[in-house]
Amino acid sequence: MKALIIGGTSEIGKAIVNKLVDGGYDVMFTYNSNINKAEKVASYKPTNIQFAKLNLANTQEVVAFTKMLKSDFSPDVLVNVAGITNDALSFGEISENLEKVHTVNFLSPSIISAKAAELMMANRKGHIINISSVAAKSPKTGNGAYGSAKIALERFTASLSLEVARFKVRTINIAPAFVNTPMFTQFANGKEKEVIRTLPLREILEVEDVANAAMAFVTGNIKSTGITLSLTNGAPVL
Repeated sequence: MKALIIGGTSEIGKAIVNKLVDGGYDVMFTYNSNINKAEKVASYKPTNIQFAKLNLANTQEVVAFTKMLKSDFSPDVLVNVAGITNDALSFGEISENLEKVHTVNFLSPSIISAKAAELMMANRKGHIINISSVAAKSPKTGNGAYGSAKIALERFTASLSLEVARFKVRTINIAPAFVNTPMFTQFANGKEKEVIRTLPLREILEVEDVANAAMAFVTGNIKSTGITLSLTNGAPVL
């Protein structure tokens, strides 16, 4: 069994890599620039983990990467984890930021999902997981680009599910709220305790919570397709 993780050096990505390897998968993951982090992730079980450099902001590079999959690595599981926020107010000169955020969070994951789906359809099985965010449905000041990219990814994934279901290929979006990662630390900007006190559960998710949800889908403990599974800090996502 083979799994492909796009963005394996993030905290969530690393947790998912480890879970899949422990579950008996040979894993390939991608990284953007930090080869030292990539080597550290792969050191968990080096005989079962390999990695490749991939810049999701460059669609030509992404397309070239997908062409490699057919001959070198046809995955049974795909998890698109990588993403950027680049929060900024939605007026003024936003075209460059909007383009980059949508390319990394929506366009590139969709291109990779489409290619993986094609390969999985031929094998009559497969699972595609796209990591979204509750920001897709819970707008906040400054996250217009990020939130709109994630809702686009969710919509694409839902449509893809209709096209591949008869081939026993399943898709899901997993949309976490705040997770205990450097992204949350950056957002909180030294006010982590204050932010957590505003949450209904008074706690944030751990990376293991996201990885466990992904594995529940892969193993069939979540028996659905085309849905968005929200992992919240207590606030409902409607």
